[in-house]
Amino acid sequence: MRFVITAVALFLLSSFTQAELETAKNTKEFFKDGYWKCLATEVVRLVPTNMSLQEFTTFTKGACRKEQNDFFVSLLKYVQMLHPDLDWNAAASAANVAVAAAQTDAVTVFKDLRSGKTK
Repeated sequence: MRFVITAVALFLLSSFTQAELETAKNTKEFFKDGYWKCLATEVVRLVPTNMSLQEFTTFTKGACRKEQNDFFVSLLKYVQMLHPDLDWNAAASAANVAVAAAQTDAVTVFKDLRSGKTK
């Protein structure tokens, strides 16, 4: 019973409604998909070129800047809504990890397509 009372109190004290959290989550997913789609477009465009894996790895860090920023900002806002007590730097670090993971995935797909490996 104490847990229920605590949970209800925390919910009532939080500054975001469930609808706002759901909207933030959907926004984050929308921008994540946009970023991944942009990176996939770059992979497909550059696989047939002579770009090395190392050059592509460096390229992905600067590719799709608008999409990357939209994903980063929306993820940062969502994390801060979920954990309002979390330090901004910690939330930004988590968002950076997600961006880096997308870039790593793009490099892996690039390498696999170059080697003819399919899943």
